[in-house]
Amino acid sequence: MLIIGFILIFIPILISIQIVLGNMQIPQYVQKPSVSGTDSNAELATVMADAFPLLNVIPTFLLFVVIVYAGSVFMGKGVGLIKEIDWKVVKATKEETEETTETADITKKRMKRAQAERQE
Repeated sequence: MLIIGFILIFIPILISIQIVLGNMQIPQYVQKPSVSGTDSNAELATVMADAFPLLNVIPTFLLFVVIVYAGSVFMGKGVGLIKEIDWKVVKATKEETEETTETADITKKRMKRAQAERQE
């Protein structure tokens, strides 16, 4: 699970580096509108079309965040499986130790009697 978590975190990092370096295009969820004309409305449409790639960047970023979060959860579970169990030693009270020694003595006596009876 730890390795799966590393892979899930490594993939979005690798893809985002490739996008920043220009080796890979931003995934296109929504196509950029084409604008033609020279009037004032066309200028506004051109500005909107230039800002349109944000509609593709934001979902990609959110997808990467979810994948990295899932990877961190898997890594946490993997580390939890590897981590040692922390044992705690608790001292028993004097009465509890006396009770356990008494019961142990009684069981030993019974076992000796049973062995003696079997031998006879």
